[in-house]
Amino acid sequence: MGPTISRRGLLGAATLLPMPALAQGTPGTWPDRPIRLIMPFPAGGSSDTHARAFADAMGRELPQRIIVDNRSGAGGNIGVDAAAKSPADGYTLLATGPNIINTRYLIKDTPFRWERDLEPLGLMFSAPNVLVVHPSVPARNVTEFIAHVRANPGRLNFGSAGAGGSIHLSAEMFMMMTNTEMVHVPYRGDALLRADLTNGAIQVLFGGITTALEPIRAGQWRALGVTGLTRWPAAPDLPTIAETVPGFDVTSWMGLFAPKGVPAPVVARLREAFDKVMANPQNRADFEKLGVQVTPSTAAQHLAFMQNEERRWAPILSRFEPQ
Repeated sequence: MGPTISRRGLLGAATLLPMPALAQGTPGTWPDRPIRLIMPFPAGGSSDTHARAFADAMGRELPQRIIVDNRSGAGGNIGVDAAAKSPADGYTLLATGPNIINTRYLIKDTPFRWERDLEPLGLMFSAPNVLVVHPSVPARNVTEFIAHVRANPGRLNFGSAGAGGSIHLSAEMFMMMTNTEMVHVPYRGDALLRADLTNGAIQVLFGGITTALEPIRAGQWRALGVTGLTRWPAAPDLPTIAETVPGFDVTSWMGLFAPKGVPAPVVARLREAFDKVMANPQNRADFEKLGVQVTPSTAAQHLAFMQNEERRWAPILSRFEPQ
């Protein structure tokens, strides 16, 4: 394991304003009003785009709309905590990814525990990240990049959309497996992060591949490798990091959650709509156009996946002292 790296700028969990209680419906009449899908990251980013596409498709399978509610901040903690504290009536759902597991290691007194407060309903999407650098970085491939970072320990800044997300953890796993050191600069969301990489304020990003392809093709960023085990179909000439660093594998994912305790008949109707969305060929084609792989699962498979991810990342996350 590489050296323990000091981190700065981790966002503390913000105090949430009280939320108005939602009137409880009965399972037999659910849903009789719009459903809220909390997205714990800002509007306009890749996670938000994917969540909105899912919400539109899910709304077509139910007699009510699904409205995306962006509750960003604190590495996703604000939105996740809002979902965890919502009434368990089926009118509040959550779409999120690795941050739901990881923030407990990074932020003191995280107010929720996913296994206690939230119910996994199903996995939705997955996609690798891609290692990109500002053109000023003198590296054309992963081997040259490793050599450059080793020659300049702690001098390169890598950005993320918040502590604990897959962008952040891709970099942490890379540093651990290559015995290198870079400085983490967390951002509230994608827009400023992307701008700062373009202008050179940060030099490195393990960004979502779906939003990185355009600046890569425009020559604003240089791509060095994807974080999954296989090459990405939309960029088949781009190698995987694992071709240079055997075993390196980080895949971003998104799952659907509800507050713990939603009545079983409501969960069954949610799962019925979920399965129809994921089985619809047009929906799958639309999702894949956004650059994600459709990875539907049962609720039990989603739970098992979460438990396995917790075990897999614990050795890396335990290196940090919560802020």
